[in-house]
Amino acid sequence: MNRREFLRAAGGSAAVAAATAQSASAQEGEGGGGGGTQTVAVGPGNSLVFEPAELEIAPGTTVNFVWESDTHNVIPSSTPEGATWEGTGPESEVFDTGYEYSHTFDTLGTYEYYCQPHESAGMVGSITVTENPGSAGGGGEKELHELGVPIQAHWVGAGTILGIIVTIVYTFYILKYGESPNTGNTGGSQ
Repeated sequence: MNRREFLRAAGGSAAVAAATAQSASAQEGEGGGGGGTQTVAVGPGNSLVFEPAELEIAPGTTVNFVWESDTHNVIPSSTPEGATWEGTGPESEVFDTGYEYSHTFDTLGTYEYYCQPHESAGMVGSITVTENPGSAGGGGEKELHELGVPIQAHWVGAGTILGIIVTIVYTFYILKYGESPNTGNTGGSQ
């Protein structure tokens, strides 16, 4: 291998490594850490429901309630101790299509709420604030989370860096010491 072939191989390896690292950081950004935003539709399609009716989020997540039909409100029926969430205000106050209300949930626990005009029709919902959202259900998914982001992203990044180092060391060794003894003078002795 000559220097040009080495530079071609090293350049290709660097491009693959950069693409892999970019993919890993994008996966980390999609993770379920706090500070994100979730949306709850209020009365979607003129139905008397919150969608989703049950939401699991990390502390610090902002939930944006968006009205998609008329005469609804969001009234807490129970909140964790120390929580300050008061919903949209008095039970008598309702809002129409296009209205939005947001709250950032920091206190761990379950928040249950309802729409006062439509509670008897079953328009209720809950928000659970937990350190590891999504980890309670399927069993296998719980193992994939560590430090709040999917562990695969950490392994992809570490593997990429290790691959670059091994490629550079191996290529240097081959260039420095790897010439075949048969590449020299094949004629007799000198």
